Amino acid sequence: MTHQDNSYNQASRQLGQYLSEKGMRASMERQIILQLFCSGKKRWTVAELTKEAEKEHICRATVYNAIRVLSDAEIIRVCTHAGINRTTEYELNETGQNRIRMICTKCNRQNELKDTSIARMVGEKKYSNFVMSRFELVVYGECKVCRKKRTAK
Repeated sequence: MTHQDNSYNQASRQLGQYLSEKGMRASMERQIILQLFCSGKKRWTVAELTKEAEKEHICRATVYNAIRVLSDAEIIRVCTHAGINRTTEYELNETGQNRIRMICTKCNRQNELKDTSIARMVGEKKYSNFVMSRFELVVYGECKVCRKKRTAK
């Protein structure tokens, strides 16, 4: 079983439980949108989701509804950054996963940084009246490619 299959199975169970608790029906359209999120692509815009969903005859309004349900069920989340295009993106909400993300303010290129010292420092921090489950640190700047283009001029 691949990571994508495992992600989908886990998210599908979580969605089923949420829908059952809320007395909502499990629709094929929601499952298709969920499959897109579990397909391996990290982040999705509404436009990208709609383009893919239209292949299955799913309209934009249904995409928005599915996003709301998946977000309320804590299966997906809004990315916590605003790149140069300021487009809202959604991604799977992988519980407990800490992230350090670097975003280029020129081209919107994004990279995840694996820095165990930062993760350890944040993880060891004690907060009064708050129990941390995960963190996301976003660092904005200029990537190597854009820096090289700028200095070549």
